[in-house]
Amino acid sequence: MAVSLNTIISSRGTYPLPVDTDRPTPVLAVVIQMPSPGTSRDGQANYMSHIVPALAEVSGREIHVVALQIGDQPAHEAGVGWEVTRVSPPSPLPDVFSAYLPEHFPGAVQALAEAATSIGHTLGPDTPAWCHGYETGTAVAALAANGHRVIGVAHYLVGIESLHDLAVGDDPVRREAFDSPWAVRLGRTIPQAMRPMTVRWAARSGPWMSALPLPAAIRTQLQKLDQERQLVAHANAVIAVGPEFKRAMNDLYPCTVGRSIAAIAGAPSPPLPAPIWPFPDRPDALRLAVVGRPTGQKGWDYLAEALHRLEAIDATAAARIELVAIGGLGNWSGPFSDYSSRVARSLEALDHVRVANLGLVAHDTVLAHLGAAHALVHPAVFEPLGLVILEAMAAGCLVIAADAAGPRDLLEPPWGHLVPFGDPERRVDHLTDALRTLLTQRATQLDAASLDAASMAARYTWDQCAQQHLEALFPARPVSAHRW
Repeated sequence: MAVSLNTIISSRGTYPLPVDTDRPTPVLAVVIQMPSPGTSRDGQANYMSHIVPALAEVSGREIHVVALQIGDQPAHEAGVGWEVTRVSPPSPLPDVFSAYLPEHFPGAVQALAEAATSIGHTLGPDTPAWCHGYETGTAVAALAANGHRVIGVAHYLVGIESLHDLAVGDDPVRREAFDSPWAVRLGRTIPQAMRPMTVRWAARSGPWMSALPLPAAIRTQLQKLDQERQLVAHANAVIAVGPEFKRAMNDLYPCTVGRSIAAIAGAPSPPLPAPIWPFPDRPDALRLAVVGRPTGQKGWDYLAEALHRLEAIDATAAARIELVAIGGLGNWSGPFSDYSSRVARSLEALDHVRVANLGLVAHDTVLAHLGAAHALVHPAVFEPLGLVILEAMAAGCLVIAADAAGPRDLLEPPWGHLVPFGDPERRVDHLTDALRTLLTQRATQLDAASLDAASMAARYTWDQCAQQHLEALFPARPVSAHRW
């Protein structure tokens, strides 16, 4: 094996990179975070922990990952077929969520882009780049300009988030949970039919508008939209994490039509961790789990309100519910920390429903609790996929989810229930009805639905997902990027 040791030098540091001159063309992967094995604590980290090794195994190629250094992560790390170089951001990031704060975001994405272009230069322009997330927008543009084929992965869209931010004022539950006067004022100023065009305009004008004396949250949102614009404009192809999300992306950003595909993630493979549950066993208990970042996207405010309403309607039935919340609710350092605290207080105020707020836990612990739960409740107002839905299915959980893009791709009766969320003022009503229906299910019905959920989850594998990504990275007929 012929190996040469090249050195990557940028303003952020010096990175040694071994290049095997006898092996197939490698892949450069760019992402804001790449966790060490076994340390994943959120959906994006879980995705990267699985897709990178799968890309290496399915392709037989070396995957060179560049990511930000988060907390005490090592600067260099390697696994079978992959290695990661972590670049230090301008200021230390105690956790990945801190990267999205106004004081950190611009410098963090710039540091990531600098390291990506430096490593890309050493690997050579024939090396394709796989850029995961809107946070890589600057890197996408730079790598494309340097001649790399660039694949952008849209696992989340700030543009769709912005549409829902503008809708905060449409719904009293959201207004109370968010307490965001700016979003309410903007939403009431901009008619619903004009909001998609407004978001596209904001993405185009982000670079200069973010320099205006606007509130920090709005400036940061404009900077994120600019990152997203660069990704969708300069990537040769864009991979959405599901067919329904691809359609939503095409509607919001028409420039992606004709050069976008969908690839659904893989579900966990058995054996899964042994089930655990924080409450003593009760034969009549209905065990519910809610898992994810406690941000406005996830809609936990609707769940809290629905549980309060259920207590008012039928306190005896509500007393059967045991809810485990996982993800950092009420103890959140990143954006939406105020929202998280308000939802935590609302759940704590429940009189009959038993609530265990477990905070951030290891991924295996999440899977163990899902294995013990009867159902996952996922009332996300928008959801590209919902990796936790696949994880819950694999664990034999029923799923109650809002009828967002990702859940529509994954769920079907009798184990999957889609809650209508189209009318903001009826969301709590519909979610309450779904919980009441679940409370009427007999144990035999729950057990049968559990088997169906696990059987459906087995259809989704990481190898299959990786193969779809590789077909985009090494296509038979390359497609040119669209420039805005």
